[in-house]
Amino acid sequence: MRVPLSVYLLFLAPTAALAFAFFLFRPWWPRGTHWPILASCAVVSAASIDLAAKAYTGWGMDAPLGVWMAIGNWDVYFGVRIDGVGSAVLAMVAVVGALIHVYAVGYMREDPGFSRFFLCFHLFYLAMIGMLVSNNFVQFYLFWEGVGLCSYLLIGFWTHKPAARGAALQAFVVNRVGDLAFLIAILILLKSYGDTRFKHVFEQMAYQGAPLLGLVGLLLFVAAASKSAQFPLYFWLPDAMEGPTPVSALMHAATMVTAGIFLLARSWPLISFIPDLPWLIAAVGAVTAVFAGALACFQTDLKRILAYSTVSHLGLMALALGLGRVGAAVLHLIMHGFFKAVLFLCAGNIAHGLGKSAADISEVGGLRRSMPFTLACFAAAAVSLAGVWPFAGFFSKDGIIEAAFDGGPVWTAFALAAASLGAFYISRMLFLVFFGPCAEQGAGPERKPGHPHEAPAQMGMPVAFLAMLALFAGLLAPGIGRLLASGALPEAESLVLAHFSWTVFAAGTAAAGLGFAAAYYLTMVRPGWDWEWRRGHPGLESLVRSDLGWRKVVSAVAALGWRLAEWVGGALDHRTLDGLIESSAPATVSVGGALSLKGGRLNDYLWWILAGTAALLGVALC
Repeated sequence: MRVPLSVYLLFLAPTAALAFAFFLFRPWWPRGTHWPILASCAVVSAASIDLAAKAYTGWGMDAPLGVWMAIGNWDVYFGVRIDGVGSAVLAMVAVVGALIHVYAVGYMREDPGFSRFFLCFHLFYLAMIGMLVSNNFVQFYLFWEGVGLCSYLLIGFWTHKPAARGAALQAFVVNRVGDLAFLIAILILLKSYGDTRFKHVFEQMAYQGAPLLGLVGLLLFVAAASKSAQFPLYFWLPDAMEGPTPVSALMHAATMVTAGIFLLARSWPLISFIPDLPWLIAAVGAVTAVFAGALACFQTDLKRILAYSTVSHLGLMALALGLGRVGAAVLHLIMHGFFKAVLFLCAGNIAHGLGKSAADISEVGGLRRSMPFTLACFAAAAVSLAGVWPFAGFFSKDGIIEAAFDGGPVWTAFALAAASLGAFYISRMLFLVFFGPCAEQGAGPERKPGHPHEAPAQMGMPVAFLAMLALFAGLLAPGIGRLLASGALPEAESLVLAHFSWTVFAAGTAAAGLGFAAAYYLTMVRPGWDWEWRRGHPGLESLVRSDLGWRKVVSAVAALGWRLAEWVGGALDHRTLDGLIESSAPATVSVGGALSLKGGRLNDYLWWILAGTAALLGVALC
């Protein structure tokens, strides 16, 4: 099969850019490190759009490009798989990631670690691109690990902040749980089928099954749950906000947290083959969506509100997947990438305008006058997140609510509750930050005067472009739906989007309207109610801060696990290893005594050496 140039450019452009940036720009012009990287982003974006256009016409490929490594009789191929699902997500990741790169130049310009940041940032981008086009589980896993490693480096980028170091370590440890599950699943597949290519596994699975296939599916879900922050493994994601804002935007919109959802979508033929596993995925997704949405309603830090929002929307995607609507889940993943990138970058611009590294809604207000451009972009993304017609988020969320309606009243209640909570927390954020009392008027308990201003054009233009996508990408929804269902790969034909339903439209709009009305009443009609409630109910405030007590449970379990590991390690060390060493000591002494020929005098040893040498010479001469 002839491989298009665009496929090679996906890997060659970032690799060359990283090499140039590291070996040439970083030593001689560290402040210019971003130039080859931005050029790489442009090339990758163009190549991704070209591949999506080809896939839209029905073209697809699943072929090895060469042998990566050989282990015994087993060859690991470096391969590429391009189909409707992969190319659609690839185009979103490439374009959104490129725009966030542009934003990061302005945001990180004065940071002393500017060049180091861009090297890690672009490696993060490359790892996600490689994962999206992998055609086998081993290659997918290697890039998956690359995404996890880069996230660790970027979350803890500001090493002088203890909170950033702690958040990076927490994210790394939690994701190791999923990585271990993923690795075990791959080993089982390799043992069962002798190959890890997606196409081969799905074909063999249908013909001969596997005794441990259910375990494989469950392990893949655990891997996805840790990476995509599903309950109960979600808690690392809100804490990951300690990293720079461009990292948060890229992680939430286009890379790390979407990786788990993409793994489930890519593995859907296997997942759907296992009885009750889709139901489990839907149940976990539903709980995650409502639980995280409720927590987002009580946060005050801008980035933490958006982080819990991401967890909630990932739960909605998992709900759609569990109900069999892979197309709806992937479409929401794409639309979510557009509006969530805008919201995070706007949060960064607000913090920048206030001269802070982070912004709290208890310290800002009335920014509509001093930051009208940021208000317009934020509002565009907010109405999209809330699922307001005819903006981008409506089309994808409508598909998820449609799936919930078809699944039954319980799923419908969870989906509508998550939609209403989403409209509430984003409207609350919008009203308090831009329309609430100004800092000088002192509406909140910690209001501080300031002189906010708009971010420079280099940080504003990428946000404006993404805001346009958040508003009007819904017009592309029918085309994206056809793209998801296109391609030469047989399982892609099942990825169809739900048809429009007036019942679903009315229910979704009513849920969003209820959330909007509640937020308006509690922030604009009764300003200060939020802060009064917090002062009057400190116990409930503490409960919310601990995620309804779940963080305390996690801390207790982690402490118990650490003590158990210490006990096991101590038992192995003192009772087993020390016992072996101590029992071997007498034997060693006995052997040493048997081998000693004299009492340890140097003259005796020299005589024995000379005698031995003479004996050897005599044998040689004879």
